[in-house]
Amino acid sequence: MTTINPNSVSGNKNFKQIESDSWTSLYLPAICAAVLMGGVLFLAVSCSKSSTSAAKISAPTQQSASSTPPAGTPPASVPDKTKKPTKKHRPANATYVNSAYGVSFSYPRKYSLQTGDKLSASAALSTGFLKAGAVQVAGVDMPDDSYPETDFSSALLNVSVNKEVTADECMQFGAASKEAGEVKPASGKLGPNEYSVFEQIVGEGDRKSDLKYFHLFKNNACYEFALDVDTTEKPENLAQVDRGKVFQKLEKIVTSARIKDLQPTEVENATNATPTPSAEVKATDVTAAEVKDEQTVKAQVVTPEPKPEQK
Repeated sequence: MTTINPNSVSGNKNFKQIESDSWTSLYLPAICAAVLMGGVLFLAVSCSKSSTSAAKISAPTQQSASSTPPAGTPPASVPDKTKKPTKKHRPANATYVNSAYGVSFSYPRKYSLQTGDKLSASAALSTGFLKAGAVQVAGVDMPDDSYPETDFSSALLNVSVNKEVTADECMQFGAASKEAGEVKPASGKLGPNEYSVFEQIVGEGDRKSDLKYFHLFKNNACYEFALDVDTTEKPENLAQVDRGKVFQKLEKIVTSARIKDLQPTEVENATNATPTPSAEVKATDVTAAEVKDEQTVKAQVVTPEPKPEQK
C-alpha cells in the first residue's frame, strides 16, 4: 500500500506558487510597459493623423479667409464684360429757329449767336434794303482767331426781315456808302432758295469791309442775309486772308437756311412787334395757339361795315 506524503504535495504546490510569483514579478512589468508604450504610440499616431487632416481641412479656409477683404475696405471692381455704351459726341453744328418769321438755319457751335435787340453794336450790320423798316432777327459772329497770322479781323452774318418793300424792291439793293458805285445785283441759288445777290467793298481808314447781301421775297416780306468780312491794314509780318474761303463758311449758313410759308397775319404780327427783350423771347417761342388767339381778339375788335341799305 502506497503512502502519500502530504508534505510532498504541499511542497509541489508551494513550488508552483513560487514559480508563478516569480514569472509574474519578472514579466508583468515588461508587459505593462509594452502595453503602455503601445498606447502612447497609438495616441501619438492618432494625434499626428488628426493634426494632418485638420491642416488639410483648414488650409482652404485660410486661403478663403485671406482672399476676403477686411471690413470697411471697398470691394475690388470686377471688369464688366458687357459691351460698353458708345460715348455720345456733341454735334458740331447748332440750329437756330424763329417760329415768328418762319426762318431757321444751322451754324457752327463754336460761333457766337445773338438774337434781336441783343445784337451788339459790333455785330449789327447795315442792311441793303432800299427802304427803312427792317427788323434784325439774329446774328452769327465768327471767332476772331479763326485765321491767325493774317489780316483777318472779323466775319459776321445778320438776318433781317423788311415788310415795307415790294417783291421788285426786294430784288434791289441800296448802296452802303457813296463810294460803292453802281449797284448791279446778280442771282444765285444756295440750298433750296433762289436769292438776289449783291457784293461791295467799303473802306474805312485802315479797315476794309467786304459786304455781301442775299435777298429773298417770301411771306409778303423781304428776307435778307447780310455777310461781312472785315480786315485790317496788313502789317509786314501778316499774310492776306483769303476772303473767298471766309465767305464760303458764311454761305454754308445761308445754304442751310429754311423759310417756311406763313399766314399773312403771322408775318404782320411778327413785323409790328416792338423789338424788346421780352418780345424777342416771345417771337422765338410763338406757337400756333397764340397766333390763333391774337386773330380771335382782332376779329372781335373790328367793326363790320354797314350794308348798302343802311347808309
